[in-house]
Amino acid sequence: MEDQDAVKATQDSPPADEPAPKQARLETPEPKPTTVLDEHGDLRLWVGADHAKDPSTYLVCSRTLARSSLVLKKMLFGSFAESRPRDGGQDDWVVQLPDDEPAPMQLMLNIFHGHFAKVPGTMDLDTLHALVVLLDKYDAISVTRPWVQAWLQSAKSGKDSNATGRDSSKLLSVAWALGDLRLFSTMQSRLIEICDVDEDGRLIVELLVSEVGEDKSCWSLLAEETAPLIPPNVIDYMTAARAQWISTKLQPYLTIYQELTQGKWKCKREPAQFVTSSSSTSPPSHCKAIALGSLVRGFLKMGINITDQDPASSYRESLAALGSRVDALEILVMPNGGNYNHNDCRKMEATQVRQWARMLVPLETIGDDCRARLEAQATKTGLPSK
Repeated sequence: MEDQDAVKATQDSPPADEPAPKQARLETPEPKPTTVLDEHGDLRLWVGADHAKDPSTYLVCSRTLARSSLVLKKMLFGSFAESRPRDGGQDDWVVQLPDDEPAPMQLMLNIFHGHFAKVPGTMDLDTLHALVVLLDKYDAISVTRPWVQAWLQSAKSGKDSNATGRDSSKLLSVAWALGDLRLFSTMQSRLIEICDVDEDGRLIVELLVSEVGEDKSCWSLLAEETAPLIPPNVIDYMTAARAQWISTKLQPYLTIYQELTQGKWKCKREPAQFVTSSSSTSPPSHCKAIALGSLVRGFLKMGINITDQDPASSYRESLAALGSRVDALEILVMPNGGNYNHNDCRKMEATQVRQWARMLVPLETIGDDCRARLEAQATKTGLPSK
């Protein structure tokens, strides 16, 4: 029996001069070489597994992170899974941050660890937005104080008044997180002006997407383009401000429509021959009919049925388009002729528009809650709070 086992072992074993066959290795992602932020660091961060095939690894000082970020302080030194292992050595403390992008993370860590030579003095909008998203997530926005004004100036250069929908969304988000009241007001106004609304009444913004060397237009929810920095109540305020602006802009013409249809307005120069011999009442005024027809027809061309109970709610296009169309609207009346002067009839539109123009709330107006939050952020970053 022992001889048979020996023979079997000899058959199964490779000759002495042949190497043993290699075992199959499992395919596991190798982390990138460690970026050392602190040579005496006690914590390794694995960052960006959801954004790249291989995560980036950073050797950092856990206490430096805790001093810079209250969120990281609670994460690393609180009762969380990321806290230091009780029985582990220096190389055993690893925290995985798969959701975070490596590039802004490395920049944030350089700021935390005082490597200011590696912090850029200027920044494009995409880079600043990515960094601000991360700093806001970890409640560390105050570390931007030395550079914030230069970063904002370079990021918004040439984009204040003619920014695209995507850039306007990012500038609004950055302004909100950093506490830039003036930039926030400007971008809020621009987005309210250029946004359409979808069938559910939600603000949508036009984006340009490059496909095969050609820019194509698509639409996206403003709430998604400004996430995660802009909270829902800000979008709700902008939606309400848009609706209020439309209602106020249309109100002069709604008043004219009511006066024309309810008999409150009469042409003072209607020819006497239009009064019938069999009745003491005048037939429908020619001026009134012409004015009413041109008013209804003009708004139908804008996609608005002014005869509806709430005409403003049916308008989905941008305020920019509506404003130019309304300003170009002409309410027609009878032409002057002979002894009949209809100049007073022509003044009815200008009179109403002038009265209601004072009621238009500027789109730059910031709500009280938004202003309080922006001022609080400005206190952290050192930007002007008024």
